[in-house]
Amino acid sequence: MKSTEQKLVLISFVLAAIAAVAVFVYLRTLKEPEKEVPLTKILVAADVIPPRTLIKRNMIREIEVEDNPIFADYLRDYSQIEGKYTRETILKNEGFHHDKLLDALETELSLRVRENHRAISISVLGSTGVSQLIKPGDFVDIVATFDEKTEDSEIVRYDSSKMLLQNIEVLAIDKLLNRDETEKSSENVPSMFLVTLSVAATDVEKIVLADNIGNITLALRPLKDDSVIETQGVIWKEISIPAYDEPSQTDADTPCEDDNNATNSTEYINYTVKSGDTLVKISREFYGNDENYKLIMEANNIEDPNIIITGQVLKIPVLN
Repeated sequence: MKSTEQKLVLISFVLAAIAAVAVFVYLRTLKEPEKEVPLTKILVAADVIPPRTLIKRNMIREIEVEDNPIFADYLRDYSQIEGKYTRETILKNEGFHHDKLLDALETELSLRVRENHRAISISVLGSTGVSQLIKPGDFVDIVATFDEKTEDSEIVRYDSSKMLLQNIEVLAIDKLLNRDETEKSSENVPSMFLVTLSVAATDVEKIVLADNIGNITLALRPLKDDSVIETQGVIWKEISIPAYDEPSQTDADTPCEDDNNATNSTEYINYTVKSGDTLVKISREFYGNDENYKLIMEANNIEDPNIIITGQVLKIPVLN
């Protein structure tokens, strides 16, 4: 009897389950068929792209996403992305936006600084900044001038001037990065203005020190001239005109020991040292003898006659 009752209960359970499944299937058939979701294509980063990186084609990939207003501002044309720089980090699979990209010539100064260089600004006047005519993209030489310095009534440094650095690129004038911008504002240039330069990292300390203890003057270079001239610098004694003492009658009547070696201290010829030059060879070229190399040594404060540098500019005294 119990066995029959158990069988009936089991059959009832099975029938109930079958009925439930049938109802579920029927209700599903009553639902409206799902509509196809429209898709759209967008461009995303193929991998993480760091800031200030030039974007190339292989950094971009195309994917399909649901056509949703949230993707409306995403860039979809390769030409709008390729060749631009990232303003900030763009993550993998992140879409590209205009506000995360910039052109190389926008206001990002760091993009203009060459590798192993630094951007540094110095303050100049019209008289020390080429009459306010320097523009971004020009190249200048930097001349540092130092005033006389005394300690305990003794002169430890004479008034001097030195070509500190050469062929230095001008990045900006005040906050203007482009030449056309400086042309538009040339009528309103202040008497004192800032010049931002691209300087090799190893030379930054020279600029800072010279600007603090001396005065800096900029010299505009010719277009397409990247030559570098070695100079020794100059002190006031070398350019001052000595007082003229009129010779006495005795001196006038007394012949010089060597009239051929008499020099006029205010007249020189500038000569650029070439590869293979020596002071003796230069003396032979200008004076026709080897002995007058000592005159060249004295005029250029050279201590060792065997040490001259290719490209160095020497002052050759003019003999009377």
